[in-house]
Amino acid sequence: MMEANWFEQQYYPSLSVANAPEIFETWKVRAAATRARLKIVGDIPYGPDPREVLDFYPTENSWGCVVFIHGGYWLDFSKFETSWVATGFVGQGLSVVLINYPLCPEVSIGEIQASCLKAFAHLYKNVLSDAERGAVVVTGHSAGGYLAAAHLVQDWAAMGLPADPIKGVVALSGVFDVAPLMQTSMNFELRITAESASTLNLNTQVPRGKAKLTLAVGQAESAEFHRQSSVLAENWEALKPKILDLVGANHFTIVDSLAAPGGELNRLALAMAGR
Repeated sequence: MMEANWFEQQYYPSLSVANAPEIFETWKVRAAATRARLKIVGDIPYGPDPREVLDFYPTENSWGCVVFIHGGYWLDFSKFETSWVATGFVGQGLSVVLINYPLCPEVSIGEIQASCLKAFAHLYKNVLSDAERGAVVVTGHSAGGYLAAAHLVQDWAAMGLPADPIKGVVALSGVFDVAPLMQTSMNFELRITAESASTLNLNTQVPRGKAKLTLAVGQAESAEFHRQSSVLAENWEALKPKILDLVGANHFTIVDSLAAPGGELNRLALAMAGR
């Protein structure tokens, strides 16, 4: 039986990325610069919780939209810290949306998932133009990687949307089976049980629609993060998912590949949208 310390080392990226605090501070600086430079329609409400808001970065004559869902293990961060992701797409004709959501332990992971799906439905119905609705790519990092992938198992018609409203999903460093997190200290706040872990496990759910899927992991990430994406790819083989091992990237710097025009993940997202 594996010791609890093993799970901590595998699932706490901050333990293996020595300069994680400096990276987070840099994110805040980049985020503030992005929000000062780009046009933004901020804090659009999609639900009653104060954190159920989204930011919309519109692009003139936009031909599509990229939705980004932040990470933080469902416990931390917001749409602010990684808002610099918008800089990778607005100059290429894509509008960008950053989704905020409630956090554990005030709500459960299942409730967070429901919030993000509700956000997407509100976005699609009430915010996007016809052109943007025609080319939507959903992306997310870490916990956001799970939440992005979860869009592929949703019955969108039941929420009043077209059955297949998403062109593609790019999930960065996702944890798609949350059961191992029960062995970590973070579960004190996540409150995952065997029952909820089974319900949340994306590996046992059947994806809907024809969206393309990319599962990306940083080369320097732990074996468990690599395994999580490999197992989901096996179980969702009907989508013919693409697995990417980002050379030189760790759990945090992988986001740069999405945010930088010309970055490997940036180019993939644009291709999914149709360019």
